[in-house]
Amino acid sequence: MPQTTETSAATYRARIEKLQQAMQEFGLEAVVLEPGPAMLYLTGVRWGRSERTFAVVVPLKGEPAYVLPGFEETRARELVHPGSDVRIWQEDESPYQRIADVLKDRGVASGRVGMDASARFFVFDGIRKLAPKLEYVSAQPVLKSAGVDTVQPAPRR
Repeated sequence: MPQTTETSAATYRARIEKLQQAMQEFGLEAVVLEPGPAMLYLTGVRWGRSERTFAVVVPLKGEPAYVLPGFEETRARELVHPGSDVRIWQEDESPYQRIADVLKDRGVASGRVGMDASARFFVFDGIRKLAPKLEYVSAQPVLKSAGVDTVQPAPRR
């Protein structure tokens, strides 16, 4: 009998909801993730890292928003769930401004924002400079509490 490895959209929604419940307990207004195990576990999006920022912002309330380079929009929309909030940035624009805009649009003007431990410094620094009134903390405790698998899978041979 064949076994399916597909994860349903409902499962990803439940995982996001569980994260949002943990965020409430830990006092976080949002979590910012770069591509990696946490993003894959929570959204099903497998994306390689490059010098061009691709991120997902999970707010305490509301739907996650994806921030990505404009030239990757078509490919990204094939991976994200239909109806997702996708914000693109062009080469002459700041991805960090798009992330700051998502936070503002979700009502996050103050409080604590969890950053994925694997987020690169230049991404954190870019966001921090545009949203300096927020307090940035590690997202690892809230991710762990929500049961988010952040272990990097072994490389395929």
